[in-house]
Amino acid sequence: MTTVRCYLPVTPEQLRRLRDERRLAGPLPAYAVTASVQAAHAGADLDEWEFVALQEAARSQLAGGAPVIVAAADVVEEGVRRREDRASGARVEVGDVDLPRVAALHLGDDVVTGRAGAAADGPQGIELSWYDTTEIAHVAELAAALDGTPAGD
Repeated sequence: MTTVRCYLPVTPEQLRRLRDERRLAGPLPAYAVTASVQAAHAGADLDEWEFVALQEAARSQLAGGAPVIVAAADVVEEGVRRREDRASGARVEVGDVDLPRVAALHLGDDVVTGRAGAAADGPQGIELSWYDTTEIAHVAELAAALDGTPAGD
C-alpha cells in the first residue's frame, strides 16, 4: 500500500473532532507534492517539495484568517485526488483521515503564543512548530485558547 504525505489545514473544531472521534470525514482540502510542485522547483528534493506543500497549507490558513494548524497525514494514494493543472500548485483533495494516519501537527506562532496575528509569512516561510499526535489534547487547548472556544466542546 503506497501512501502520500498530505498536509491538511484544520480548524480548531476539526482538531477537536480528530481528538475526540479519531477521524475527519472527507472530502477534505489538502496539499501534497504534485507534478506542479515538482515542475516549479525542478532542482529540489522530496524534503524541499514537502516543505513547499506544508507552507501552501499554512498559507491557506493565514489567508483565510484562520489559526494556522496543519495536520501532516499519510493518506493511501488511491484516497488522494490530484488536480494537475499548474494553477492548483500543491492543492489536492483527500477522503477520510483517521488519527493513526496523522504523523504530526504543525502550528503557527499564532496558536503557539495565543496571539492572533502572530503567524506571519516571512522570507523563510511561515514559522511552524511541530507537535506529535500524542500531544493532540494540548494542541486542542492551545487552539481553543486562541479562538475562545472551550477545549472540551
